[in-house]
Amino acid sequence: MKVTIKPDLIIFHKPSEWEPIQYQLGLDYGTKIMLSWVCKRELGFTVRRHKGLKPHDAVEWEVMKSEGWNHRYHYQEQIHLDFYNEAQQTWFVLKYLNN
Repeated sequence: MKVTIKPDLIIFHKPSEWEPIQYQLGLDYGTKIMLSWVCKRELGFTVRRHKGLKPHDAVEWEVMKSEGWNHRYHYQEQIHLDFYNEAQQTWFVLKYLNN
């Protein structure tokens, strides 16, 4: 699982890696938890889709350069969890990411 944890932010680099956690949240709290204001009130974060820049891997980049490309990065679909409380972020990491 490729997840980046920053202050007030957790990034799932592949949306498919967020889906099992989203499903577990639904089991634990009911499907209403995915409403943004309910999730913020109960768990201290909101969920958003984001397109982040990601560098091409080395082999892919060499092929692209030989074909005349000069863009080193491409957009990657991501899921961002924006936290409003450090304690709630720590709780989330321990409960759902520390497997």
